[in-house]
Amino acid sequence: MRTSVFMTIGKAAAVAACLVLSGAQSGLVGAQSAVTGAETTEEVLVRRFNTQGETSGPGGYRWYEPTEAIAGAHDGFFEVVPPESRTIAEDALAEARAYARRNRSESLLVWHRGALQSADYWMGLGPSDVVNSRSMHKMAGGLLIARAIADGHIDSLDDSVARYIPRWRGTDKEPMTIRNVLQMSSGLRWFGIRDEPITGLSSRRYLSPYWDEVLLDEVPMSFTPGTEYDYSDMTADIMPHIIEGATGKRYAEYFSEALLKPLGALGGFIWVNREGGMPHGGCCLMLPPETWLRLGLLVLNGGSRDGRQLLPDYWMTEMLAPSPNNEHFGLMVWLGTPHEERRLFHRPDSWLNDVPKPGVYHSEPFLAEDLFLFDGSEGRSVVIVPSEQLVIVRTGFRPLPDQPEWDNAFLPNTIIRGIRRSAGGIAP
Repeated sequence: MRTSVFMTIGKAAAVAACLVLSGAQSGLVGAQSAVTGAETTEEVLVRRFNTQGETSGPGGYRWYEPTEAIAGAHDGFFEVVPPESRTIAEDALAEARAYARRNRSESLLVWHRGALQSADYWMGLGPSDVVNSRSMHKMAGGLLIARAIADGHIDSLDDSVARYIPRWRGTDKEPMTIRNVLQMSSGLRWFGIRDEPITGLSSRRYLSPYWDEVLLDEVPMSFTPGTEYDYSDMTADIMPHIIEGATGKRYAEYFSEALLKPLGALGGFIWVNREGGMPHGGCCLMLPPETWLRLGLLVLNGGSRDGRQLLPDYWMTEMLAPSPNNEHFGLMVWLGTPHEERRLFHRPDSWLNDVPKPGVYHSEPFLAEDLFLFDGSEGRSVVIVPSEQLVIVRTGFRPLPDQPEWDNAFLPNTIIRGIRRSAGGIAP
């Protein structure tokens, strides 16, 4: 999610519309939501609408409930190497820290050649505090799909999604494959109508405690799977359904046992639409920055950790192959080349690009052609550069309106230049 659909309408009108929502379009008037055990569907919608966007507490975005815990198995924080052991020029690290700090970053972690070179936290955040993934969850969800393949729960990227979502068997969604989902080419409709009312699909799939029913039963197809690119939270929301259908486990449970615990990572939590309900797959995964670093290290190391292969041995090749309909996108991961000064998230003809500065800005090409990244909104990212043995995690918020916009190329290029200037950073 990048911008709430509610930002473009009046609050009073939206709340009034919410009160009509479940009866008029979901058939759930009077239903007792399991969100609190007492609230009706309408009351949940109004509460979520009235509190959305609150950013209290370290990491922000604490307004949403309910959530579901994702257990970790932390084996200790990485220690920052002493200055004399660093393999990145100190002036480059200082420049990167200064840029991150003045541009509303919560954290900046830099890993190079097997060691944590720098770890900084701001805005009240500490190493154990969680941050909101925003769209970085999409990439983590892709890794969880890979893990399910490695575990034998999913046979192939080219399996029909309907194999794991029985409700879609015999429907126009049955031709959709897991590969289509991970390439953002599912065919499922996204924000197709600019002036869609609050009672429309786009808003209900975000705030309704029954958005999973909306996704499975009401969202139509807009193109043949695999024929177009359409970056979409709606498509990402399919991933938890695939995981739960394939493994027979809760999404949070499998995320914990398949990724976080084998990585020795701290856990966190995820938003769910109601108690015992479904999580979003395109946002709303709350994990500490170091856990994001460990996910980056997993792919830096080809899908293995401490000699144990967690992902299929072919996964990196598949993941980093440009998708047929967007050369900047692989399997739920962004590719650093070819260079675009302003790389869009959404398809070029989307009205979501009709803003002054759509997508992400790059002041120059990335200095490493093999760079790829988990990319969330507001500059949240996990940048991986295999050729430099480098992982960079930045979490935080977009710069203030009176500041220059976030430059996605600045941190990786500054640090890569520092590696190349440092005698300790010269690859053998």
